[in-house]
Amino acid sequence: MAMAHTRGTSARSLFAVHARFRGRTLRRAEYVKNSAQAMEHLPGVLKSTVEGVEDISLLTRDAESEAQVVMAFLSAGEWAIGIGIGGHDPSVVARSCTGKRAGTVGASIATISQNSSIASSELASDISAAFSLIGHVLTRRTEEGREATALMRQGYTQNDAAAELGISKQAMSQRLVAAGWQAEQAGWDLAVHLLTRAEEL
Repeated sequence: MAMAHTRGTSARSLFAVHARFRGRTLRRAEYVKNSAQAMEHLPGVLKSTVEGVEDISLLTRDAESEAQVVMAFLSAGEWAIGIGIGGHDPSVVARSCTGKRAGTVGASIATISQNSSIASSELASDISAAFSLIGHVLTRRTEEGREATALMRQGYTQNDAAAELGISKQAMSQRLVAAGWQAEQAGWDLAVHLLTRAEEL
């Protein structure tokens, strides 16, 4: 049975994320439900639906909010993720490309013409690859690295983040380097750019 929550009254989106829980938590249904509720508070999430015991479907407002949701699931590390773009119902598109293994990111773009279909297939592969590379960076992080990059993602400067963590500016810089922060930023910019291109097909 699906449980849906919609933010606003006329949610219409070209973007959707489908996430399938692949972790080992015993109380899976409760964990998935709580995860869906947490995702609802991310900027740009228009609608979230819990499907069965393991699956969450979310509609997002734009390319950046889509990327934020995917990043959140990647950071958690226990989800297989599908990205759906376009079509009458992008959530169906997202579900169709969701894999079975945690950390995998599939992408699919619904198009009408055959010419657009070829371009969209290549672009979908690029989107999947971009997020897979980001996921590789995220999985190699230590707890200290996750703390440091989480603050940077929230808009902290390096100096402010260092003060928040009670460490020196030099130590903060070292943590960010070790955590691959620059690689994450480059991957993020590329992913958002590719998602924006997909919206224009």
